[in-house]
Amino acid sequence: MRYTLTTQHVLYFGVQAKIGKLDAAGSSTLNVAEVHNQATMMLGHEIFDPEVNRRVLVDHAFIIAGGEITKAARNWIGGKLDQAKRSQIMFMDRDDMLNLCIVSNIPLPPGALPPSDNALTDEIPF
Repeated sequence: MRYTLTTQHVLYFGVQAKIGKLDAAGSSTLNVAEVHNQATMMLGHEIFDPEVNRRVLVDHAFIIAGGEITKAARNWIGGKLDQAKRSQIMFMDRDDMLNLCIVSNIPLPPGALPPSDNALTDEIPF
């Protein structure tokens, strides 16, 4: 993603998206270690911006999960990064995405809504 500030400076964002829960407890530490590895590579990797016709670095990285990102996972990744890179990583989990849709007045996807109970709207059977 690319965002131009009012000062005409450009910020570049990378996204690391994962399905399901991101946790750092027990055997799933390998999962969060892989996310850490990928985010670190993303922040150090140059990308080509065709609009300015040059290679640029990613300024910030979003780690997005379709499930929950536990506090343990956030702390584990934050503890492995140095202070400069820690400020470049932002987390967004399922609850954050749903809240963003509600605040921005964007319709929720059908899978995010609880199943409707049609039994309450039907006629009484007798």
